[in-house]
Amino acid sequence: MSMANETLDLTPKDESNFFVRVLKYFVPLKGDGAGEILRKIVFISAVVVFCVSLGELNDFLQPSEEDMTYVQKMQEDLQPDFDTVLPVSSGTDVSPEDESPEAQLKERVVQPWAKKLLKRNSDSVGWISIPDWTDNNGNLYINYPVLQYVSDDPSIGNEYYLKKNIDKEYYESGSIYADCMVPIDEEGQADNITIYGHHMRSLGTAFTHLAEYKQGVDFLKKHPVIEFNTIFDNNEKYVIIGCYIANKDESQDNGKLFDFWRYRNFDEDHTFENFITNVRKYSWYSSEVECDEDDDYITLQICSNEVEGLRWVITAKRMDADDNLDLIVKSYKEKADKDVYFPKCWRDVWGNTKQYFGWAY
Repeated sequence: MSMANETLDLTPKDESNFFVRVLKYFVPLKGDGAGEILRKIVFISAVVVFCVSLGELNDFLQPSEEDMTYVQKMQEDLQPDFDTVLPVSSGTDVSPEDESPEAQLKERVVQPWAKKLLKRNSDSVGWISIPDWTDNNGNLYINYPVLQYVSDDPSIGNEYYLKKNIDKEYYESGSIYADCMVPIDEEGQADNITIYGHHMRSLGTAFTHLAEYKQGVDFLKKHPVIEFNTIFDNNEKYVIIGCYIANKDESQDNGKLFDFWRYRNFDEDHTFENFITNVRKYSWYSSEVECDEDDDYITLQICSNEVEGLRWVITAKRMDADDNLDLIVKSYKEKADKDVYFPKCWRDVWGNTKQYFGWAY
C-alpha cells in the first residue's frame, strides 16, 4: 500500500459525547462551509415537515375513531322500536259533501318511537335504514335519524346540518337531513323528499356506502328496500326504482339538467311524468316497478368522486299492498352502457361507461 493511501484521511477522531457529535452533524455551526450549512438546513426542514405531517395524521385518525364511537352510541340510544303504533286521528268531523282537501285532512300523530328522537333534537323528522346490510360487527351501514331545518332558502336550510351532528355540535360527517323546502309535519310531506348525506370515503359514515350500488345489479337485488319512516309512520318500506349519476349544474352537461331535488311536489313546472322519465333514463338499472303520481318517493344523494361535482342518486317509491317485492327484484336488469344517460362531463372522462372503484373512492 503506498504512503499516499495511508495518509488520505488524517482527520483526528472526534472523541466528544455522542449527542454532541449528532448535534454538530445536523445543526449549522460557525465555521461550516456553505454546502454543509445548506445540507443541514434541508435536513432540519425535512424533519419539521415530517413532524407536522405526523401530527396531522394523528389528528385525522383520532376524529375518525371518535366519529365511529359517536355514531354507534347515538344509534344505540335512539334506535326506533316500531312495534307500538298509535292510530291516525281524523280530526274534526266532516260532512260527506264537503270534499275540500283542507276539510278532509287527517291529523298525523307522532309515533311513540319518535318521542326520544324529538327530545334529543326537535328538528328530527324520521329515521332511515337499509335492512340486512351490516358490517363485520353486525351494525347496519345505513341506520340514521333524519333531520330537517325548515327554510325557504336552501343555502341556509340545506347547509345547516352539513357539518353538525344531531346534538348541533361540529361533526365532520354531518347529519342525514331532508330537503328544507317542504316541511315534514302533521299536514303531510313532499311528493318526493330529497335526503342528503356525505360521502366520507374510507371513514364509511353517513351515506358513504350508498356508492356500493354502483357495483352492479346483483348488489341491488340483495338490497332493494330502504326503510324510511317519518315521525308519523311505522314500518314503511320504499323500493328502489333508479340508481344514477346526475350533474348539479347545466354547465356540466351542455345546458342539460335533471334537477331531481326540485321535484318536491309534482306540478306543471315539475311534472311527475318528467320526473319518472328522467329517473329511468339516467338509471344504471331497469325495473318493472309500477309508479304513479299519487305514490310517495324519496331520493337519496351523495357526492360521486369519479368526476368532481357530480352526484350519485338513488330514488325509491313507497311500497303499497299491490307491490310484490319478489317480482320487482326479478325484474331488475343491468342496462347496457349505451342505454344509460351520462352527463357530458362524465362522458369526457370515462366515455359512455359505468365505473365503480369501491365504496371508499
